[in-house]
Amino acid sequence: MRVVTRHQPTDPSRFQSDAHEALLVLARQPGFVSGELGRSPDDPSSLLLTTRWANVGSMRRGMGAFDAKVALAPLMVSAADEPSAFEVLLDVRDGVVTEALSATAPGDAGRPF
Repeated sequence: MRVVTRHQPTDPSRFQSDAHEALLVLARQPGFVSGELGRSPDDPSSLLLTTRWANVGSMRRGMGAFDAKVALAPLMVSAADEPSAFEVLLDVRDGVVTEALSATAPGDAGRPF
């Protein structure tokens, strides 16, 4: 499971500091795999916060935890209003593609895409 949010903060250095704290809080949540903050080389005011979770349940519980909500609140004011949570359907590592089963799509649970 991936959560990807695009941001255009008014104070990028403050945002980076807040994102650092939020990622530390999220990293303590069960099922958290990794997280990162990136910046666009084409538009330095555009930032991308990405987290990876073991599954949709751990993502929902982890991001719904009280301390996570508190840590994420300052970041969400600059988040783009668009879908941000995505199931991983195909994953390639070392040249091998793994196809995942959908755990959330209605009518598709357990069926590969």
